[in-house]
Amino acid sequence: MVTAAGASPGASPSAPAAAEGPPGGVWVGISGAPESTPRSGSAHAVERCRQLGLDALEMAWVHRVSMTENGAAAVRQAAERHGVRLSVHAPYYINLNSPDPDVVAASKKRIADAARAAAWCGARDVVLHLGFVHDDPPAVVLERMAAALSEVGAGLAREGVQVTLRPEVMGRASQFGDLDDVLALCREVKGLAPCIDIAHLHARGGAWNSRAEFDRLWDRVLAELGPGALADAHVHLSGIEYGDKGEVRHLPLGDSDLDHRGFLAVMAERGVGGSLVVESPAREADAVLVAQTWRELVARRGGGAPQP
Repeated sequence: MVTAAGASPGASPSAPAAAEGPPGGVWVGISGAPESTPRSGSAHAVERCRQLGLDALEMAWVHRVSMTENGAAAVRQAAERHGVRLSVHAPYYINLNSPDPDVVAASKKRIADAARAAAWCGARDVVLHLGFVHDDPPAVVLERMAAALSEVGAGLAREGVQVTLRPEVMGRASQFGDLDDVLALCREVKGLAPCIDIAHLHARGGAWNSRAEFDRLWDRVLAELGPGALADAHVHLSGIEYGDKGEVRHLPLGDSDLDHRGFLAVMAERGVGGSLVVESPAREADAVLVAQTWRELVARRGGGAPQP
């Protein structure tokens, strides 16, 4: 079992806005270092996030996990000082449904390595792309994914690693990760929680792009996983280009047909809390735009951070 991380990093007097919790209980942030970060390294990216008014940073370890314990200590200290919530995106090179047992073993190791390093940094969540369905029956694929993640989670629990592994809703039909897949997997394996990527969900056929559909999305999450899944959600947001087979590429929000403002409005209406990470190619500009939009929506509703 992988248990959820403890309380989010506390804020120092240098970050008074974050000290009381973010607006509406949602930490809005960015995937990867903001483009305007003056120096390399995640600790500097954390500081720049706070300067931009962003409350979260998802460290994009999508090619490899190279974080050391010493480097992680600096990142953790920066996050605590600036009141920035951290998460991690694990490497893309994971396929728990591969017919090659060596690929599966390497995939499990990448997940475990990302989780350990995330915990060193004080990150709460580790987002996962789990692999491809190939031509296998859906029930068989789900069983394989569940068995592999149960094994990884049990090993991490024995080590005392406390993070939440979050299978992501994916944008292509060839990938494991439609909404049903992800919710079923999170029901099946204790300690998992979903990463709801609304752009990916929209790319699977062009639906999920109205306020009624956004509302239905959170109804599904609530029904399948309970109120805690809404109170501490992890959401990805970007524009998206898509075709017959699903996702083609991410787009800036202004270049996409995704109704991101409507999506944010429904999140506010439903009281969804947690982390909202912007993955747009125009990452910094769109992350700041989303943070501003979120604050406006919450202010109109007279909302602050929900009480525990």
